[in-house]
Amino acid sequence: MLKKHPQLGTKTDVVLPVVGEADDSFLNDVRVGTCSTQDAIKAIESASSGPVQQGSIGAGTGMTSFDFAGGIGTSSRILSVNEGDTFTVGVLVLSNFGKMRNLTVDGGVIGRSLDKEFDQAGRREVSEGSIIVVVATNIPLITSQLNRVAKRAALGLGRTGSYAASTSGEIIIAFSTGNRKPRVHTVRSNFMQLRCISDHAINTLYEAVIEATEEAVINAIFCSHGMNGREQRWCPPIPHQRVVELLSKGKGTNESH
Repeated sequence: MLKKHPQLGTKTDVVLPVVGEADDSFLNDVRVGTCSTQDAIKAIESASSGPVQQGSIGAGTGMTSFDFAGGIGTSSRILSVNEGDTFTVGVLVLSNFGKMRNLTVDGGVIGRSLDKEFDQAGRREVSEGSIIVVVATNIPLITSQLNRVAKRAALGLGRTGSYAASTSGEIIIAFSTGNRKPRVHTVRSNFMQLRCISDHAINTLYEAVIEATEEAVINAIFCSHGMNGREQRWCPPIPHQRVVELLSKGKGTNESH
């Protein structure tokens, strides 16, 4: 960052990055420390626009979701607030949580059937995992509204089968680019104006955040291809065709534990 913007901290204000992590010690030997400073710099410099790679890539390489390979997932929605006014809300997740028996897709608790078909041995037992969710939108929002948006993302996690286990960390960050504050004071006025969506119109955003969060988690799982780990551990990919069969038969929601 300093290489690209050498004026940071001297001629302009400092930038404070936010860094999060999820525990991948089930598959990865965290004591080795294989990631280097050069790896981080390479990741930043290779960042680009366009379609986002999903699944077991980058920080998602060692993630486990519902006892399947997890990782990076994303989804977005385009919203129409007024005629001619369209906005976007996007969700990015680092998914590393859940038990197979609870996996829910499109309202069907298919995990109950899959749990009986997969070997119980070799699954993660010590940790319930965690998940990081980032919600971004260009809809103008104020702090109290962003707090409520973040809580709706948690509802999206619940729709996938999360129960926010006591040892699981659910980290949710929401931000809006709808208001821009100049970093350099160039006007004499000591007041500034902020715009925000009316609470009468915000329900559309709430619904979109819940849907996009749910879909991002599902994408993280379905885009992963399985992962080998330490001590001959294996995190399998979710069986796509079997999921389609279970959903087409309506399996899950009416079955008992």
